[in-house]
Amino acid sequence: MERWEMSPSVVPTRDDLVARLRVRFADVPVENVRRCVDDLWCCCTHLGVRPEERAIERLAASRLTGVVRGGRPPYPDGRAGSMPPGSRATAERPAGARTPIGM
Repeated sequence: MERWEMSPSVVPTRDDLVARLRVRFADVPVENVRRCVDDLWCCCTHLGVRPEERAIERLAASRLTGVVRGGRPPYPDGRAGSMPPGSRATAERPAGARTPIGM
């Protein structure tokens, strides 16, 4: 185990990083932000790359942006115009119709 992996200063750095990301991504639960940062930190360590705070923050922000943009908007009414993408094709397909790959 490398000296920088055991450093007690790593935990406060992670906590500061999670706190900064929480401000930017208030819609994402704090546990998900923490898990994202921890995952990236472990990935760097596993690859033998020293986890630098700025790089981890940029990567985590990129992942969390994808989480926020990939979230499904609410569809309170069941009208066809407000259905999620892809569901309209299923609704319009006649019973017994098969897809091009036979499913």
